[in-house]
Amino acid sequence: MTADTELWACRVCRSINSRRSNRCYSCHTPREAAAVNPAELPTTGAAPPVIHTGSYQSTEMRAVLLTVAAIAFILGTFASTFLLWQVGSLRAAGDRAAANDLFDGIRPILVLVPIFGVLALLAYAAWISRVVANLPALKLGYSRVSATMAFIEPLIPGFNLYALPARLGEVLKKLDEKGNGLPLLGLAAVLFLAPAVVAGIAIRLSREFETTGDFLRTSGFTLFLAFVFQAMGLLIGVYLVWQVERLARTRSESEATNASTPASPASPAPADR
Repeated sequence: MTADTELWACRVCRSINSRRSNRCYSCHTPREAAAVNPAELPTTGAAPPVIHTGSYQSTEMRAVLLTVAAIAFILGTFASTFLLWQVGSLRAAGDRAAANDLFDGIRPILVLVPIFGVLALLAYAAWISRVVANLPALKLGYSRVSATMAFIEPLIPGFNLYALPARLGEVLKKLDEKGNGLPLLGLAAVLFLAPAVVAGIAIRLSREFETTGDFLRTSGFTLFLAFVFQAMGLLIGVYLVWQVERLARTRSESEATNASTPASPASPAPADR
């Protein structure tokens, strides 16, 4: 049996956690904010409340930078996939010289697109990190991860395919669980991931059954068409970023109003006659 000294209790939800846990497994409140000795947790009544020392910090400028970077990435990828499709079509038509000239002309775009993508990920990481840090100040509890981890997650290749929608969905759920944010996020994820899978299958089949020229034309068109759907998903994601901004700002203003409004004095009891 685990010794009592290896356990700590969460004063928020009364869950018992192991010594190695840095956050409550149930409500995700950090240990330093919520930990009490299980033996000292009141059996009746409320436990001492968690005191939040942080204040709300606007994320609007980070959202603006994220939007600019995302739009640059979308436009750059549109241009590059369309032009690569044209290169493939020229080669399929036998005009190799024109295809090579066009490809040489679009090299700068092909270099810039990955840079735009990295900048968009960095902007998102900076934005979601501060959004997560703002949750306690908005009286919405804590995220499953720290603000630092929220910054790191989007930058991990592969894992970020899970982390990006997961963290945004968690924030949307805390801000407005019954709103349309979560269904839209699910649609955005499908629009981004499904075309990549379909395009991969189509390109593989084209390589097996078509000539080199036809393969280049087919793969170029497939990549362009796939990104059309992915761009829709990305634009929905940008819309959801601004939905989070609106909901967070509204809640922050409401909390500030409540804090500045003095409590109404209790009505005096009627005198006995």
